Amino acid sequence: MSDLKTILSLLDFTRDRLVGSLDGIVKSGQDVQQVLGWRPGVGRAHIAWQAMHCAATHDKYVNVRILGGEPKDPSLCESFAGGSTPSDANVPAISTIREKLDLNFEAFKAFLNSADLAKITDFPNSVQRTTAESAILLAWHEAHHQGQIHLTWNLYKAAHGIS
Repeated sequence: MSDLKTILSLLDFTRDRLVGSLDGIVKSGQDVQQVLGWRPGVGRAHIAWQAMHCAATHDKYVNVRILGGEPKDPSLCESFAGGSTPSDANVPAISTIREKLDLNFEAFKAFLNSADLAKITDFPNSVQRTTAESAILLAWHEAHHQGQIHLTWNLYKAAHGIS
């Protein structure tokens, strides 16, 4: 599958679900910052980390993995990309989360609009993937973390007696 329109539609669909989850938290009447920083268990990531991880992944995946350069936002990637450890001291506000999500998602889509979707990139562990396959993987990745956000929000509501 290398149809750019289909890939962009898939990415927009997964992003709308993620943003919809964040909108639900904001509209809930709960203390948004408390919800964003709540952990469902010891060593589990909070909602803010899950969302920021999506933003950091778009930056790192394109700029480092595919293009072979450096991340555009090294501090974002250091705090939230794969291999980072969620921190109770680093729970960004919803406005920061939205800004980073928007900025990195738009940059990712702009990259795809100018990329050769059939180009093959070598990844760690002897994996080769086309740019189109990478985009589909990132849509799946975002859906996975949206699911983590959804689950964590539901666990938060259950733990706090919210229906």
